[in-house]
Amino acid sequence: MRLLRQSCILLTLLASLACLPLWAQSNPQFFPLRDVRPGLKGVGRTIFSGDKIQEFQVELVGVLPNVLAPRRSAILARLFGPTIQETGVAEGMSGSPVYIDGKLLGAVAMAFPYAKQPYTLITPIQDMLSVVPESGGRESTASIALPWYSTQALSPDGAEGRWIPTAAASPELWAKRLEKWAGSSSMEPFRVPMSFSGFDPQVVSTYTPLFKEMGFLPQDAAGLTSVGGSNATPSAADLRNVTPGSMIDIVLVRGDLDAYAGCTVTYRQGNDLYACGHQLALLGPAQIPFAPAHVVATIPLLNESLKIDSSGPVVGSIRQDRFGGIYGVIGEKSPEIPVHIHLASSLNRTADYNFDVAQQAILSPMLVDMSVVSALGTSERMMGPSTMDLNGSIQLSSGEVVKLEDVISSDLSSAGAVGAEVATPLSYLLEGQFPHLGIRSIDLNIVSQDESRTATIEQVWSSQSEVRPGDHIVATVVERTPSGGQLTQSIPVEIPQNVNNKTLALVIGSGEAINALQLRFINPGAPPKDLRQLVRELNRTRRNNRVYALLMAPQRSFEMDGTDFPSPPPSLLQTFLADPAVSSKISYRAGSVVGDVSTQSLPYTIRGDQTLYLKVLDAAK
Repeated sequence: MRLLRQSCILLTLLASLACLPLWAQSNPQFFPLRDVRPGLKGVGRTIFSGDKIQEFQVELVGVLPNVLAPRRSAILARLFGPTIQETGVAEGMSGSPVYIDGKLLGAVAMAFPYAKQPYTLITPIQDMLSVVPESGGRESTASIALPWYSTQALSPDGAEGRWIPTAAASPELWAKRLEKWAGSSSMEPFRVPMSFSGFDPQVVSTYTPLFKEMGFLPQDAAGLTSVGGSNATPSAADLRNVTPGSMIDIVLVRGDLDAYAGCTVTYRQGNDLYACGHQLALLGPAQIPFAPAHVVATIPLLNESLKIDSSGPVVGSIRQDRFGGIYGVIGEKSPEIPVHIHLASSLNRTADYNFDVAQQAILSPMLVDMSVVSALGTSERMMGPSTMDLNGSIQLSSGEVVKLEDVISSDLSSAGAVGAEVATPLSYLLEGQFPHLGIRSIDLNIVSQDESRTATIEQVWSSQSEVRPGDHIVATVVERTPSGGQLTQSIPVEIPQNVNNKTLALVIGSGEAINALQLRFINPGAPPKDLRQLVRELNRTRRNNRVYALLMAPQRSFEMDGTDFPSPPPSLLQTFLADPAVSSKISYRAGSVVGDVSTQSLPYTIRGDQTLYLKVLDAAK
């Protein structure tokens, strides 16, 4: 009898769990998708101007099964109302709740550009509620794969890795790494309006195609977005007024620069919030601040009208960005990256910029890049010779520090290169999926000058042309500056003990030139296994303001899983080749890197390279 009672309890529990995904269908406050019929009438709610939620009329046309994706149906509807007749379905209305007989049917989510009448597609509320993972489910941070090129250099202290970036952060680089899902259909998802304030319009324009592919509609707010409003402490009214039909802004940057993406709230239950009726960028699990928004105006346009809004104080955190909509929690905080820029301008003035960037693996590096370039562009030249001396750091909550130190001199947008030098290591940190990673701050000190500060390698020589294993020699480098002056530097080089009776190539050049040389014969390898190793590799990145010396031997070497094995003994090769699983991972090369050293930093960008040849005598003679 006891066993029978336990079995009945178990069966009852399993039956109740099986019905959980259907609770929204049977909930009396929701209108079931199965009951949708052509001709049903209802109302929608949104804000067209100010903070007042207005109603518009809705007439259902029918259900379109699988129209958005497999097992993703939508409801075709026509909208009516005085304002709707003037503006049509406006960007920023996505998420506007639609009610039938007082029950929530779903959210306005799709538009028909250039439509003569205001038709829309409605995402069923059941699909929006499903964006929250079931209790007990495991969430993983979605990220894109970044290539990792590294080499091992034999030195007296042992093997040391050096990371070699293939390209700096740029819109083109991000475009290659992100999936493109923009369709060519006349029916397309709303792009969430993305407002910028304080950003250089040219910078926004450069990134606009990429943001559009991600699902945003960038616009230069030109002062229409409030500056610094989201830094205020939210009041009880701010929390209370986030209701269905009101507008919210997803806060991406706030402070001396601002960037927001806005849509409409569909449903609120306690502190749980559902909005948009479609994805932002399909980020999946997320932690991004959001704030209530004040609608300045809804501007009628020929293709799709647009809401212009200003943001209020942060009131919560977006936790999920999925196909059916976004989910957030009011009262929760999201991690943000404080960025401070101290600029010693070429105008003999100093300026400080402070702003916070939402911490998100894909978006943060792009937003930091845009913010840095925009801040520098307020006073520094973007065309013509300029030099920027960068000293800064990325401080991690774990206590680790990534050093940012370089000199960038260019005839075209040195500021762009500075932004990339900050965004590139930040992207590797955030996309490494290390648990509990936090960015405590990014601090940048930049000195700008309206002149070219380059030093081109003109001549090199070594203290000896014939050497023996274990010898210490000195290479001398002479660099020419734009004014005709000369700089002379010395580089100590050690001849490895295991190199005998060979001719070595000593390549002396800029970080860019040496990186290009090594990229010719290394393949992508395994990235660092932990955060400490990643920080160490990032800090060993070659800079523009140093001269590097690469000692190479014409001996057979191989690379396996990102590790370089210079001058391997025959026994090691035979061991690896005997195992097919191992041998398939080996890449062979004709040369070995047996030394990698550099000079101290200079207040110049180094350019060029030259090669010396050293004859290694037989150690036994």
